[in-house]
Amino acid sequence: MPGNRSELLQRVAITARVVPPPILERFCDELERLPVDVSRDQIGAVLRTVPQQHARDVLTELLAYWRRELLELQPDQLAWALRAAGETDKRWDRWQSVELVWTGPDRPHSSLRRTEQALLDVIESARHSLLIVTFAAYRIPQVGGALLAAAERDVQIRFIAESPETSEGKVSFAGFQALGEPLRRHAQLYIWPKEKREVDAAGHFGALHAKCAVADEHTAFISSANLTDHALNLNVELGVLIRGGEVPAKVARHFRDLIGTNVLAPVHA
Repeated sequence: MPGNRSELLQRVAITARVVPPPILERFCDELERLPVDVSRDQIGAVLRTVPQQHARDVLTELLAYWRRELLELQPDQLAWALRAAGETDKRWDRWQSVELVWTGPDRPHSSLRRTEQALLDVIESARHSLLIVTFAAYRIPQVGGALLAAAERDVQIRFIAESPETSEGKVSFAGFQALGEPLRRHAQLYIWPKEKREVDAAGHFGALHAKCAVADEHTAFISSANLTDHALNLNVELGVLIRGGEVPAKVARHFRDLIGTNVLAPVHA
């Protein structure tokens, strides 16, 4: 029986996620009016009030499971479980939003955000702090301009990048060079020193391959894209833009802890 309850709760959560809120609320009102000893015909009548075919199919599947596995749960109790799941879902959406971000060939009428646009949005939204982490950076005039504008409004910028010295040639020049001298003077620059990196039995060591931007510990862009013209405009790149929730702050705190424990070392412009 506990397993059945768990399965029903999962189905309730999924149903509340995919059924539009107005349809879900009207369905719950109808469900709440059903008697305890509900008949198959009465359930069918309630389902016929659902105007959208996909929503009706999802609700039919939920009610079939309920009738088969947990009929001792009363209709009004199921209605309130659906309402609670729907309200939780709405609150979660207000608390956090996640968008896919893409560079590469697009489908017609694609709604995916472009990589450069998402990165610029993060930078331009920053009012207090901005974390930028990249493996490589070069030929990024728009991004550089947005970063300089952030510096001019007194945003604290931490810029972490790979360098030729620490990578032993994995990148040809330090990403800091792409920032320009005025921005390098304002930003706090960091590298991952070679002596702080793990080395395998063959002598290979890790690379600073992460790419992300975090504004005010509220908005995070995590991507496969470096800060390069090719990555922002030509390559196939995929990432996520996360607003709100716990993830942006966790990312920022993690890199702040790496700086605080000297895993990442400062570079003086």
